[in-house]
Amino acid sequence: MNTSNLLLKICSVTLLSGLLSIGNVSATDKPAIQFAPGKTSATVTGEIMGMDRDIYPIVAKAGQTMRVVAKNRYKLVLFHIQLPGAEGKYLPKAGEEDDANAWEGKLPVDGKYLIIVGAMRGKDSKYSLQVDIK
Repeated sequence: MNTSNLLLKICSVTLLSGLLSIGNVSATDKPAIQFAPGKTSATVTGEIMGMDRDIYPIVAKAGQTMRVVAKNRYKLVLFHIQLPGAEGKYLPKAGEEDDANAWEGKLPVDGKYLIIVGAMRGKDSKYSLQVDIK
């Protein structure tokens, strides 16, 4: 292999690896949402940078009613609620295609749900997330 071909291959690999890293999305595991003694709701705050995601686990039981509301100044924050132990499966109206900023409903199974918070259009966004379970 001549020097010219070697240099071309090195440049191609470098360019390709740079393009692949542009689309990286980071997901940050956050502490589990827990309620103070005697309370049925909690509010957490955070900030989404670009296309990153914050993931909040919460343990709940089948038949309980959960309400989740995400708020931010520009109304750009949304969330998905993943079913316990079911990667890629979500509560109705809280899936990847639903882009929910508010959700309420009865939980179908016991377990650890994941509330996955993101921002529309990749805008940086500070937010609050209120969760009620009764």
